[in-house]
Amino acid sequence: MFPGFGTLVNASLIVVGSFLGIKARRYIPHSIKEGTINAIGLFTLMLGIKLLYENRPETLKVFFLLAFGSILGHLIKLEEKLQELLKGNESTKGFISASLLFTVGPMTLLGCILEGSKADSSLLLSKAFMDGFSSVILASSMGKGVAFSALFVLVFQGMLTFFAFYLGSFISQSSMANTLFIGGGLIILTSAKIFGLLDRVKLLNIFPSLVISLFV
Repeated sequence: MFPGFGTLVNASLIVVGSFLGIKARRYIPHSIKEGTINAIGLFTLMLGIKLLYENRPETLKVFFLLAFGSILGHLIKLEEKLQELLKGNESTKGFISASLLFTVGPMTLLGCILEGSKADSSLLLSKAFMDGFSSVILASSMGKGVAFSALFVLVFQGMLTFFAFYLGSFISQSSMANTLFIGGGLIILTSAKIFGLLDRVKLLNIFPSLVISLFV
């Protein structure tokens, strides 16, 4: 299998799952949608806490990464541009929630490194089927923004796989810990937004911190 195969399958299944979720949303009772979203929000919160607990970052570096990445994101106005593109806050929330859920975590990092450096796509393929199922549920409640998260998955995971393929073990242990720790914090904020809290926080504008943390 070629480098990027697992990510390509992953993104494709997210699109397919989102399409099925959007088509099926009218047949799913509101109570089931609400219950599912609450469960996803709770799982997201627990996942974020788990990542914070399990990783020991370089605290000062994490602060500067968050500050620099957030300033960059707000200057570029990533979230505002996405809202304009998707034409709706609900779709934007779906994109942000799905993008974080599908890319932040050890399966993403380890899966991309394994595929890029050892041509082993098994971990990413397992993740792909998990994400495909999750996208059905998310898209039925959050709409087309979930489908657009496939683009973020394609770019983010593709970039990781590319660097792993050409540079080998390019991510240091400290950088990985910093990335997972930042990701944990972003996931906790995501759970708050899923529950309808912190709507004024422009979470997507903090995303650059996550990407930059991999390489410094």
